[in-house]
This record gives sequence, structure tokens and C-alpha cells, in this order.
Amino acid sequence: KKDINEIIKECEKNNVIVILNGLNVEDNEEVLKISKSSPNIFASIGMHPSYEYDRNFEKQAIQNKDDIVAIGEVGLDFKYSNKEEQISNFKRIILLAEKINKPLIIHSRKAQEEVLKLISNAGVSAVLHAFLATNKLIREAAELPNTYLSIPSNVVYSEQSRNIAILAPMSRLLCETDSPYMNKNERNTPLNVINAYKAITAIKKISMKEAESAISLNVKKVFKNIEIIKK
Repeated sequence: KKDINEIIKECEKNNVIVILNGLNVEDNEEVLKISKSSPNIFASIGMHPSYEYDRNFEKQAIQNKDDIVAIGEVGLDFKYSNKEEQISNFKRIILLAEKINKPLIIHSRKAQEEVLKLISNAGVSAVLHAFLATNKLIREAAELPNTYLSIPSNVVYSEQSRNIAILAPMSRLLCETDSPYMNKNERNTPLNVINAYKAITAIKKISMKEAESAISLNVKKVFKNIEIIKK
């Protein structure tokens, strides 16, 4: 937070578009505020499964639906024991996303199979963030309608992340950093998204221009109001 303004300026300078995810109601308010500070920052408000579910989130999402591009970060995390409660809450969130017609950005640690079951008939697009699953589940995810897999910048050293890029077609890939998390050796910021792009070009044997074009098209398909929200 100390140098967030400097990071935003660097994103603007390097034409990096950031979708900033909220984790709970309080965090979402900060996300909404930051998103208004730059044409490169877009808000996604969520209710992360590691937090106690707050039904005020649903009201918050409806009230701010015109200022957000997605509902996230949401999903399941079976590292925690309250599995049935998490599933019930996630079902509510899927219905909420359908109601306001926003895609879902989904966390699925130790719960990948259950997440795929729950989103298989969802009426909105889903982005599986850092979907570190088996090859079988990655293939299944890539075959679900309107479902996309996001390659994190840690792909440079994570075999599981590389497998996503190998197994999923370009038409289903997005890029992310999950900053400030998911980086071993250096500080992680949105600028590190270039690492994900470079990995995709190497794995898919395509040019950077081709990767940028394909992922840009996917972004527009998923986040339908991303081009008009700042106008």
C-alpha cells in the first residue's frame, strides 16, 4: 500500500490493465476507490471463502454493478473445514453473478473438482484463477462452456502452472499475477504479468503479438463492460 500510486503509474506507463479483486466487504470498498483513480484499474468485488460470509456483500455487488467488471475473488477453499457452508455460500454467489450478469473470478484450492461441478451450469462466464489441478481436471475445465483458465506469473517455475498453458487452448487462456502473492524470489506486482505472456509464447510456439491478440480477445469476451466502464 505504501507505494501503490507508483505501481499504478508504472502500469499506466507500460499499458498494463489491472483487474483488482476484493476479498470481503471492507476490502471491496477499497478496491472500488482505487479503481476510480486510474483508467488502467478495474474493480472486481468478492467474498473470499477464507472469510466469514457477509450477506452485505450481495447488496454491495448489486449497488455497484455498473462500476465492476466481475464478482471475485470467490469460490471454495477446502484447506478450511467448513466445506458445506462454503458450498452453500458459493451457490448464493453464483446466483448473484447471474442476477447482475457478471463473470466469476474463482479461487479453488483443494476444491477444484467441486468447483467444476458447481459452475458447469452457471449462466455466466467463469475465470479459474491459479487452477493448480490435475491434468484431467484442467482438460475438463477447458471444455466447460464460458470457462477460462488464468496463467499466473509464477509459470516460470511452477510445473502446474505450465500444464495449464500446455493443456488449455489459447481461446480459453488469460494471464494474471495474483500480486502480491505467488512469487518466490522477487516482489510480485501487476507488471510481472509479462512473465505469463512470455511463457505462453514459448509453450504455444507463437509470437508475443499473437499471444496478446488472443488474450485481449478473451478478456473482451469475459469482461464485457471493460471497454465502456471508464467512459
